Amino acid sequence: MEFNPLRRLGFVPKAIVITLLVVWLLVQLYPVVFLFITSFKSDPQVLNAPFALPDPLRLDNYTRVWEGDRTNQSYLIYFRNSVVTTVGSLALLLVTSALAGYALARGKFPGSAAAQQIFLLSLAVPVHVLLIPMYFFLGELGLRNNLFGMILVYATMGLPFTIILMRSYFLSFPHELEEAALIDGCSRFGAFVRIVLPVSRGALASMAIINISWVWSELFFALAMLGRLEVRTLPIAIASYKPTSMATDSVVGDQFAIMSLTILPLILFYFVFQKQIRRGMTTGAIK
Repeated sequence: MEFNPLRRLGFVPKAIVITLLVVWLLVQLYPVVFLFITSFKSDPQVLNAPFALPDPLRLDNYTRVWEGDRTNQSYLIYFRNSVVTTVGSLALLLVTSALAGYALARGKFPGSAAAQQIFLLSLAVPVHVLLIPMYFFLGELGLRNNLFGMILVYATMGLPFTIILMRSYFLSFPHELEEAALIDGCSRFGAFVRIVLPVSRGALASMAIINISWVWSELFFALAMLGRLEVRTLPIAIASYKPTSMATDSVVGDQFAIMSLTILPLILFYFVFQKQIRRGMTTGAIK
């Protein structure tokens, strides 16, 4: 066999890259593993041996969190409210941003340039300065302490950034696909629904991934808008497990348990849609 020094030299960078990737994977996974391991410990174990494995394995933390001993409400109620708020916000956000992004990318109508500038300038405005106006505005509409009101709030907060990204995506979308549909007799909206949207599943999944994390874990607006116990979401439940001053009981293990239950749906969501994120527009068009 002929000795090839270039192939030998080429193997070294590849090994280094693989090693660095493995190290980076371990760095990213360690906090998640530490979170789940700690959730099975009692409070003395957490404080005295934070890096040791749980001995014995305890499910008391999850039982108390599931029954809602400190929040006066079952975990399932908080979970349901978070699911309704997140799914509703993402559905409204993706539909609106896809339509708006496509219109800004393809249409030349009066005010389109101004609309793009407004969306760009809105990114420079911190969303937290909108808390007081939104608080009174939702109160006037009767949507305070209401999950539908939170859906509107979250969708409004995520629209500018998502519309800009969807517009950039549609600018690179091949016109030939739409023109072929128009020649076959489709209307512009029909071509958008039947051709553009199915091919854009990867982009829509990416937008969902970008927005689901902050909607699922948002606390600032939820704490201000959701005062009633039955409409509170998971971030408020996690905040309820903070240690109380001058109290003898500790809730460290319970905090880790409820955080584990909260991030588990996000982890499953990422695993389910990881292929959609990697799938590009060209691959979908070829298929």
